[in-house]
Amino acid sequence: MPPIVRKHADRFSAWLILLMMVFALCTGARLPVPAWLAGVCAWAACALLWPSLDKRQRATAAVLIGIGLLALGWAGWRSGHWPWQGVLTQNMALLGMLAAVSFLQLIGLAGDDRPLPRGPGALWRTLGGVHVFGAVINLSAVFIMADRMSGGKSPSVVQTNALTRAFLAAALWSPFFAATAVAITYAPGATLGEMALAGVPLALAINYLAGRDLLKHAPEAQDFVGYPMRLSALWVPLGLAVMVVVGHYFWPHWTTLAIVSLCAPLMAVGVVLTRSGVAAGAAAVARHVHLRLPAMRGELVLFLAAAVFATGLDALIATQGGGLTPSHFGPLQSALVLAGMIGLCVIGVHAVISIAMVSAWLAPISPDPLLLAAVFTQCWAIGLAVSPMSGIHLALQGRYGVSAGALARGNARYCLQAYLAAVAVQVAIAWWRDLPF
Repeated sequence: MPPIVRKHADRFSAWLILLMMVFALCTGARLPVPAWLAGVCAWAACALLWPSLDKRQRATAAVLIGIGLLALGWAGWRSGHWPWQGVLTQNMALLGMLAAVSFLQLIGLAGDDRPLPRGPGALWRTLGGVHVFGAVINLSAVFIMADRMSGGKSPSVVQTNALTRAFLAAALWSPFFAATAVAITYAPGATLGEMALAGVPLALAINYLAGRDLLKHAPEAQDFVGYPMRLSALWVPLGLAVMVVVGHYFWPHWTTLAIVSLCAPLMAVGVVLTRSGVAAGAAAVARHVHLRLPAMRGELVLFLAAAVFATGLDALIATQGGGLTPSHFGPLQSALVLAGMIGLCVIGVHAVISIAMVSAWLAPISPDPLLLAAVFTQCWAIGLAVSPMSGIHLALQGRYGVSAGALARGNARYCLQAYLAAVAVQVAIAWWRDLPF
């Protein structure tokens, strides 16, 4: 595609993604807006951005869409019912939230020019810093901290493993993380508050396991070069948390994803306009729309393909009468399911795909939504750390030249420990919810 055509296609897709975000927000706010409008905008943006995807992304999406359409066709032929609407409605709230949360990158992460801290204390502070700020500004926190810690060079394997482990652990509780949105989408009935109650203790535990594992098995961790955090920067995650809580109070009928989708860009735009002035701030926001929104092409296509896949799988399983599912879903079943999902991550299957599969598979028995959502976020936090094809490992490989496979192998021992901690949390959830074992 000629560069001038690519430029205009990207710009048009940016505005389509922005419209998708607005329509998804309106749907989550229970406004009288057809839910399929967001889907139309998303698929139109997908068509414009498709040529700029790499071969692996196109192949993955094509396989998911193909399997989904075949399953939907087979189910429709057998039942005479064609539930195709999910292709335009499923994952739209999630995609709208991802687009909204991307605006938080405009705020950035505060550091300072002091010498880089060293030693075990620096490791623990870096783990805590990337966990908290990654929970809000997502992957950009990892790059900001890695650039500063490495002094313009490639970060060490110990540094990258520390950053990825703590960053991915935020999937267990952060409302600004894709994993939480995916879990709420595919485990209907799960609430953000209950997920945080189950996820925060596990996040603290596996952050401890992450640091202890590095200090015990990586000699260079004793002289770890960390990131100089400032406590004054904590206002960003705290401010967003307050906004979400207040939003729930004033708009109790709104979905959690809709509240997050409103609060994130409002805070980001407000901060940028205050810092830079109206003219410069508006220009920065416009640049973000034109450059960053089209850059989420990978996530857009993956979640749209997963929507087709899940819609087809839902329809296919519905025609089987539930014969393929277990009789109940307790901690034993959840532990086995999580192990299988992590195994799929190891061989390169993205967590979104396995989550869609498990959600459709278990739908006939209506599993406990909190336990199911916990399994999904645990898969994201643990499985992606040991996956050579996870987005964070591939991004680090592309930016710094470190091997994605080496990063995944370096996390294997930690992931086994984190899995055992996750199973303990599943047992606690089952006891709390009085679920059969």
